[in-house]
Amino acid sequence: MDNGLVSYKNTEPMMQVFNVQEKSDWIIYNRYIQRDLELCKLLIDQELRNTKDNNEFAFYILGLIYREEGKIKNSYWCFDRYYALNPLCVEGVKQIARSCLLLGRNDEARKMYLEAEKMCREPDTKVYYNLGLCYLNLGELDKSKEYFHRTIQLSRNQDAYEKLASIFAIENNFKNATSILISASKLFPFSTNISVDLGLLYMKQRDYDQAFNVLGNTLCQDPENPKALLTIAAEMQRNCGYDEALAKYTKAVTDLSECSETWNNIGMCFFGKHKYVAAISCLKRAIYLHPFNWIALYNLGLVHLYTRQYVSAFVFLSTSVKLNPNHAGTFMLIGLALNHMNDTRNAEKAYRKSIELNPDNPEALINLTILEVNQGKLKEAEKNFQAFQEACLSCGAIDKEIIELGKQVSDALDGQPRSLDENDDEKPGRDEPCYAEVKEFGRALSGH
Repeated sequence: MDNGLVSYKNTEPMMQVFNVQEKSDWIIYNRYIQRDLELCKLLIDQELRNTKDNNEFAFYILGLIYREEGKIKNSYWCFDRYYALNPLCVEGVKQIARSCLLLGRNDEARKMYLEAEKMCREPDTKVYYNLGLCYLNLGELDKSKEYFHRTIQLSRNQDAYEKLASIFAIENNFKNATSILISASKLFPFSTNISVDLGLLYMKQRDYDQAFNVLGNTLCQDPENPKALLTIAAEMQRNCGYDEALAKYTKAVTDLSECSETWNNIGMCFFGKHKYVAAISCLKRAIYLHPFNWIALYNLGLVHLYTRQYVSAFVFLSTSVKLNPNHAGTFMLIGLALNHMNDTRNAEKAYRKSIELNPDNPEALINLTILEVNQGKLKEAEKNFQAFQEACLSCGAIDKEIIELGKQVSDALDGQPRSLDENDDEKPGRDEPCYAEVKEFGRALSGH
């Protein structure tokens, strides 16, 4: 097994490693494969006292037991003692390396696995796979891909296929990642993990037909698969299918009741249905489960803006921007909250910071222009309005409310008598809720 544990269902490898001749060793071995671990530990303790810590087999079995119990440091010590008694056995090197990997000591694990690779008479796919993990954890993606490639060339290792695809996805090489997962799906046709990851990749490439086809087949095999349900629900939510998305979330929330991203998405479904009290309740639960979820904090600030609770909105948005100071939309909403609290000076600073982070942000540009028009700064307003028009041309789709607001600003700048009412005309952009999809290859995706 990949975790280094020896299963009682597969005892042949252990018999190859050890030539068990002593009666006490046979008793320890039998107790271990029968899963009587407490008695096994007592026998090992007695055997080590009798042999004065000179029984390598006892240390090996004790190391496996400690690893199963989660006592990785104790396990590491046992395998180290085993290696000291038998330094020519590659199994000791591999087990020490595995313990280092579990302890997060990736560089030390890498060195031990490289030593094990030299000692092996034949290629060992477990060594190759774990070396790939070490290099992946160390950020050396090219070396990691090399060892995962070796693994899948020599064996059918599902985890190696998934890891290799995840590396290509990290590098934005979606074509190769998709190819790897398609090959894996042929070898493991009943693996829902592979099919869900493949569906997510198709979505990243905007091939929605293929994505829904793959995810639909996944749900046929496992109707309660939370990852597939969340992926489909998030896409329905993006297309304003709030009722359909809520139905999917309801099925998934049983297994993911402690998932902050799930409650964030449910909250924004209620926001889309204009049920603000339910939205606030769900978003607060998301933050309770994950206090550093900046997306949920941003969304909670947005909902409070719509309910005209500007002070609360400012508090949540300020917390969100501390966690992610590079999100332009958060600064724009902070500017709106401050403007409604009559703090125009800091509102202007917030708008400008938003534009600094995203110069082609039409929402921030139009709100800053309105602020300057109402303050009588017409020259600066004209300059920003021109930038707003250029931003509208470069953007694909602009909200109708933003276009109407631009016409009103244009009339005001042309000397029309109609004035702009800050409280009525300023809009928080395109109602930018942030949706958090399920985890794809070890990281969370967000869309706006």
